[in-house]
Amino acid sequence: MSAPAPSPPARDGGGPVPWADRGAAAHWPAVRTWDFDRLAEVVPELPVTLVVGERERGRTRVRTTYLAAYLRALGTHEDSVRGLYLKEFDLLRAAPALRDDLCPQELFPRGAVTSSSAWIGPTGARTGLHYDLLDNVAVQLVGRKRFRLLPPGSVQRVGALSPRYDKWARLSRLTAEEVTQQEAHRAAGGPGVLTVDLDPGDVLHVPAGWWHEVENLSPGVLLSGFHGVQPTVGLLWMRESARHAAHLVRMVGRNGCTCHSDAETAHRPERHPTDRHEQP
Repeated sequence: MSAPAPSPPARDGGGPVPWADRGAAAHWPAVRTWDFDRLAEVVPELPVTLVVGERERGRTRVRTTYLAAYLRALGTHEDSVRGLYLKEFDLLRAAPALRDDLCPQELFPRGAVTSSSAWIGPTGARTGLHYDLLDNVAVQLVGRKRFRLLPPGSVQRVGALSPRYDKWARLSRLTAEEVTQQEAHRAAGGPGVLTVDLDPGDVLHVPAGWWHEVENLSPGVLLSGFHGVQPTVGLLWMRESARHAAHLVRMVGRNGCTCHSDAETAHRPERHPTDRHEQP
């Protein structure tokens, strides 16, 4: 099922539903000028941690490399970084000059507390089925991305909540399609998967609690902005910080997590083989 693109956010049974605002960010300089070569020229040469495969349902494995080399590879040697995903990266902190290419204030409610991060990866890079604890505005800046969504409660209804720990999300053991194939979902009259494909300049609003999985249809850069009102964000931050402290002493998330590699030691940074002109 393909998504409509209403102008105002629709509501379903009193709760907000996802809505796509086509071309809402098309006028941003980032959409018009960013590509991987330009980003590689702007960012500093710093080590970054790439996620290997899909950590939401599988093992959490990482590889450390260098940011500019990774960006160049995405532009010219994509096969060499296949399956390596830079997730939840603070791109604007790493390269503050890029802020001038964005207009995020156009998308957030007035007075909202916000936090943004970038998702950068090759074709096929995936984020497994999960829901976020805050509302999310997803802005596609480079390339194309596909979202598959299910309403709140869909995974819980079929008993597919994952025991894996994530600080700001809850995870599913199943894919979205697998959830819809469960007898409990069909018996409750659960809907099919809502599919939304984003092109550069498209914006998708995903309310907190909505299950979604995401896949790159081409090498891409997406900026996500989580937001909420101050009392809600403050209380949520206190609750999740306490939960994370419990995780750090292995009282929560003993069955694995998305924040620590399954390996005891991380690989040392190695320059990408395509980065042969970089100085040591």
